[in-house]
Amino acid sequence: MTASVAARANAALAALSRAERRVARALLADYPSAGLASAARLAERAEVSPPTVLRFAQSLGFDGFTDLQVALRAELTAQSSGPLTRLPDAPPAGGQLDRLLQQARAQNDRAVETLAQLPAPMLEAAVTLMADASRPLHLHGGRFSHLLAVYLAAHLEQLRPGVRLLSEPAGRDLGTMMDLTKRDVVLLFDFHRYHRSAAELAADVHRAGATVLLITDDLACPVAPDAEVVLAASSTVGTVYQSMAAGFLLTELLIPLVMDAIGEPARTRMALWEERRRGEVLP
Repeated sequence: MTASVAARANAALAALSRAERRVARALLADYPSAGLASAARLAERAEVSPPTVLRFAQSLGFDGFTDLQVALRAELTAQSSGPLTRLPDAPPAGGQLDRLLQQARAQNDRAVETLAQLPAPMLEAAVTLMADASRPLHLHGGRFSHLLAVYLAAHLEQLRPGVRLLSEPAGRDLGTMMDLTKRDVVLLFDFHRYHRSAAELAADVHRAGATVLLITDDLACPVAPDAEVVLAASSTVGTVYQSMAAGFLLTELLIPLVMDAIGEPARTRMALWEERRRGEVLP
């Protein structure tokens, strides 16, 4: 599966010229709409020349700006398609175990491939934000991706203070949302099909001056323009439902990185945590 234009742009940022980075930021700030207008219009938004927009598209691996726009339109088509549109006419051939293993290998290969495309500076920024105990960390996700938020929060609260799961940002957690400051970090999970509430939450966080850390797939998540740090992980390989296998893998792999970044305070907190749970855990 080809990486999205946004994923390509994020991965290429460090290698782009200064003018091309202006184009990338203009595109990502209003993604994908900014890329569906003319090259001249995007150049105007980025305050560069139209030839710079062409060079930007070529730097991302496209033959030209027209090809970049074709890729953006394909992403929009993918976003609008739900699982019903991907149902096969008949079950695939083969036994259930063979089918399970075939899909497992495909998703594993895709997960490793997509994680290898994570920009190192973006990953380091994400780990730094999660490890900074001086900054309150709030986690939230969509209908299914909220499971990732719950899982990560359960681990991070053992490593550092100030971790809170946002179950209902517009309900019982409204007070927390109202109290956000520029010191707060909101880690948001949002995978296709994207949630309007996630985009609205990210916009609210951004307006409060807090930092949005987004973990998503590579299908042009609408939250991305309001996120300071974005980690994209997609393991979809012809499945009926968009797979979050790479998202789960990334989430679990972040935990030891955060632990190492915190250092001894994390180990001390874990020891105290285990001591208080001694009577609860069976041998």
